[in-house]
Amino acid sequence: MATEFVHLHNHSEYSMLDGACRIEDMIKWAVENGAPAVALTDHGNMFGAWELYSKATKAGVNPIVGCEVYVAPGSRREKKKGQGGPYHLTLLAEDATGYQNLLKLVSLGYTEGFYSRPRVDMEILREYHAGIIALTGCIQGQVPQLLCSNRREEGIQNFKTLMEIMGKDNLYVEVQNHYIDKELEAYPVMAQLAKEFNLPLVATNDCHYLHKSDHEMHDVLLCIQTRRTVKEQNRLRFDNHFYFKSVDEMREALKDYPPEAISNTLEIANRCNLKLDYGESVMPRYEVPEGHTNDSYLKELCYQGLKEKYGGQLSEPIRQRLDYELDTISKTDYSGYFLIVWDYVKYAHKQGYPLSARGSAASSLVLYALDVITFNPMDYDCLFERFLNLERISPPDIDIDFADRAREHVINYLREKYGEDSVGKVATFATLGAKAAIKDVGRALEVPLEDVAKLTELIPTIPGITLDEALEKVPEFQALAERPENKELMDLSRSVEGMKRHVSCHASAIVVSNGPLTNFAPLFKDKHDQVATQFEGKTVEDVGIVKFDSLGLRSLTEIYDCLQMVKANHGKDIKLEDIPFDDKKTYSLISRGLIAGLFQLETSSGMYRVVTQMKPDNFEQFTTIPALYRPGPLESGTMQDFIDRKNRLKPVQYIHPSLESALQNTYGVCVYQEQVMQIARDMAGFTLGEADILRSAMGKKDAALLQAQRDKFIEGAVENGITQQEAENVFTQLEPFAGYAFNKSHTVAYSMLAYRMAYLKAHYPHEFMAAMMTGEAADSLKITRYRAECKKLAEFLEVDINLIPPDVNSSSRAFTVDGNDICFGLVAVKGVGDGAIDAIVDARGQGGSFKSLQDFCERVDTKQVNKRAVESLILSGAFDSLEGHRAQHIDNLDNIMRVAQNAQAERDRGQMSLFGNGEEAPTATVTLTDAPEYDPLERLMREKEQLGFYVSGHPLEEYSDIIESYTSASTQTLIGHRIDSEVDVVGMITEVKNITTRKGDPMAVIGLEDLEGAIEVVIFPDAYKTAGDLGEGRVVWIRGKVNVNQNSRNRRAENGDAEREERQIQADRVIDIESVSEQQTSALEVTIPESDVENVEKLERLKEIVRANKGDLDLILRLISPHYGEVIARCAQKYSVAYTPQVIEQVEGLFGENSVKPSNLTIRGNKSQTSHMDFV
Repeated sequence: MATEFVHLHNHSEYSMLDGACRIEDMIKWAVENGAPAVALTDHGNMFGAWELYSKATKAGVNPIVGCEVYVAPGSRREKKKGQGGPYHLTLLAEDATGYQNLLKLVSLGYTEGFYSRPRVDMEILREYHAGIIALTGCIQGQVPQLLCSNRREEGIQNFKTLMEIMGKDNLYVEVQNHYIDKELEAYPVMAQLAKEFNLPLVATNDCHYLHKSDHEMHDVLLCIQTRRTVKEQNRLRFDNHFYFKSVDEMREALKDYPPEAISNTLEIANRCNLKLDYGESVMPRYEVPEGHTNDSYLKELCYQGLKEKYGGQLSEPIRQRLDYELDTISKTDYSGYFLIVWDYVKYAHKQGYPLSARGSAASSLVLYALDVITFNPMDYDCLFERFLNLERISPPDIDIDFADRAREHVINYLREKYGEDSVGKVATFATLGAKAAIKDVGRALEVPLEDVAKLTELIPTIPGITLDEALEKVPEFQALAERPENKELMDLSRSVEGMKRHVSCHASAIVVSNGPLTNFAPLFKDKHDQVATQFEGKTVEDVGIVKFDSLGLRSLTEIYDCLQMVKANHGKDIKLEDIPFDDKKTYSLISRGLIAGLFQLETSSGMYRVVTQMKPDNFEQFTTIPALYRPGPLESGTMQDFIDRKNRLKPVQYIHPSLESALQNTYGVCVYQEQVMQIARDMAGFTLGEADILRSAMGKKDAALLQAQRDKFIEGAVENGITQQEAENVFTQLEPFAGYAFNKSHTVAYSMLAYRMAYLKAHYPHEFMAAMMTGEAADSLKITRYRAECKKLAEFLEVDINLIPPDVNSSSRAFTVDGNDICFGLVAVKGVGDGAIDAIVDARGQGGSFKSLQDFCERVDTKQVNKRAVESLILSGAFDSLEGHRAQHIDNLDNIMRVAQNAQAERDRGQMSLFGNGEEAPTATVTLTDAPEYDPLERLMREKEQLGFYVSGHPLEEYSDIIESYTSASTQTLIGHRIDSEVDVVGMITEVKNITTRKGDPMAVIGLEDLEGAIEVVIFPDAYKTAGDLGEGRVVWIRGKVNVNQNSRNRRAENGDAEREERQIQADRVIDIESVSEQQTSALEVTIPESDVENVEKLERLKEIVRANKGDLDLILRLISPHYGEVIARCAQKYSVAYTPQVIEQVEGLFGENSVKPSNLTIRGNKSQTSHMDFV
């Protein structure tokens, strides 16, 4: 039964952290309550407009798209304090014209009127009012506000202005009753004005949540928004009247107003009849040559491109694949889209900008022909149907990464070609995820932080995981969540989970339309003044707007810089596509774990374990790494299964013989989505198009579609002679794999980029590391890691790689290479900006090398190179090659700067020598006064203070033997250790925060830095008692448990796939570095090289040495095996040995220098992560 009332004033979750209605729930409410229509009037935006339109239309509910706009008190362009806040006005689109005008109004509110909020004004309302119905607004509307302020005449004037702009038929006087004093004062007068001016009344409720029972949830949401707590008295709060009331409740609330106020909602709903159909009008036009269509021109380009690649002749398989792809593209009407992509990629190539396509687009031979991707997808079994499929038509996603310096140039090219107002970015919405919901609700409810942390720590770090999924996956989390004291927290967290939290511009998405974007979507401007559609990516595609994903990738910039240096230093013009994929040195470098700086591989510390265990020796194996190193494969054991099968530790098995064809290259493990598709084809007779539907259903966990696909799969398999039980078993086992199987074309594209970087690192290590350090100059932790990597790389390649401190006479802006030296770039010196660097380089170029600090200060522009910049240069070592030392330079700087500035001032005045020969007057020379030199540690500490890291040395380098033998982790590898696992680390204390517990016991939180980075260590009272003096600069050995650092924010990997949680150590023991070998030595480790593993004579001789030198140290054998990697064998107690010079000499005589060392391996709580066997 249809209701007699329609809600016209409603705020969804897109009124961020204020509205709490999900649009789907609003539509469901309308259906269940017989409402013929439902309106959406979010605060100042139309983020949810298309979602309402499409979903309501599908449900048979009339969508009334609107907006509660903010109206500036004067001009929208006037932005100054004291002008008063904006007023509210409710606008509803009556038809497509009104919708178009609403798009423009709301967009201009952001692009021209934004001042704290997006604001329109009467000027643009007058211009864009056609097709719009206006309601006078809530109590924050201009007329009610003026009435409440005893400014009746101004209110009446505003009334008249609205009438004049909108026309009497398009203006309704809005009345509400939430039992607020101001409403009870203002709205009766509003009703009188309506009668006086013969305007209709309309009843609304300012709906911010759906049901009365949602009030507490909405209140918590307000607390999250305002960062207040529920118990605070003086805060924003709503009485429980702001929900979707029934018609009876509305009649009761507005019983003092004429009944037509209720019935007029139906009148407005009937008038609002929005129909949108853009058809092909959204797609921008690519101008093809005369005589061509989009299809014919694309075909010509593709055949031409492939013939150039293959010497004029195309094989029949390539020709068939190309024709098939072109036919599919033509039938889906996307030829124009491909031409637009080809055009801007061609522009990028012409400018020399490096680029790399990724995602399912990398499975298209057409895109290979157009030079959008750099490899033939047929060579890697990449299936086109995964990208574009007639049986599952969706817009093609062509994702292209550009060098970060080039991305904006490419976007500007699109703006110039298609129009400034036709190109924009795309909104992306941050939502309250599972962990964030618990944390934010916990804060609002004042739940102790430690109780919140106990819950959030148990939620798996899987992107997009929900609380319900976590409850199902983690029994410990479920048990804790179900405790009575956590009920309110969990109930409210589940209520707000998934709510939109804030909006920003998507990192990579770009949209291009045929004509101004505001013809098709509303726009907003973010805090960085970037203009973007208010619709997110999937929505703009539904509207029909062309979307490109174009990410600025620093790795591509670093590759470009590396290649330029290789060309300059070695005379080799290397093309990335010419790099061979069978280079043994490259695979050896990867297998050794030298992955710092490699795209995708360096972002996760756990990757070190993966590459050193897997030891890929061909590209097919290497491409599996990005696909397998993700939460699903890691947690299910698929990653380890693959490694063990590859290393012949486990046999290769297939759950059915028909799977061998699809899985033989991945040792029987299902790694890629394309393999799921191939299995469906081979086993059940699916076409690849049908198989893609099955793959999509498995990935999205669409229960109804999945059941239909399961039945079809089993039926097809039975027809192919496979028993029903076998088919069911295969489908059941395949389903979870498909849920986290990866797109092969994507992993091939990314793996190529990572491999090519590894190749450059292996063959041109100096240029590669210099490019990496330039790219990451602002990240001191990365530079620290790269500095350590240079040392490891030098040992591996047996070359010298020297990192030379900055020097005013040799350093450029970027890190550069001179022989075996990497010269420090000035870009990494703190306090020295771009202007200062330019001034230094210019002065050096004009007048040659600087002869002294004074000469430097006189010749550079001191307006650009100020005293702070010079101090930074001094303390970083940039003047070490000149007269004097750092302490002298600092002590004499004021005097030198004063003389230099006077000399520059005289030069500027044009003062000449009295001798009249045109030479400048001589400047007084400042003699450096004596000053005691900094001791080595102070010198290093000041160096780090200026650079963020050490260059000329490191305080820990003298303890490298202790670090190598008595630690099980570093700051970089800590992330790869399980929570609560025990680790041993060595580092220098960099900061100390002393704390007193509630019981009055002392404890501390310290910053600990090692050769690769920094970590936080918590020293609780028991460990604190024996820790000694925790002074800054002290080098210590620490044993403790790994934990999540709740004090730091999660970081995201570069590709955004997974969160990186920072770790901390909770110390059990802290001892001085000098005492480690005495207190911790428990074993003698002997490394047996691969060549001697089966040398019986040497092994017997080792046994004789051990028996002749009995002692109390466990004997550990480290065996290097080509198949198993490094195997650690602990020998039986009868082989306990002494650590004496005689033993060292004899063992090194057998297995080479440095083959024997003491360690604490047998008393560590956390065993090594290499292959391990105990007692032999």
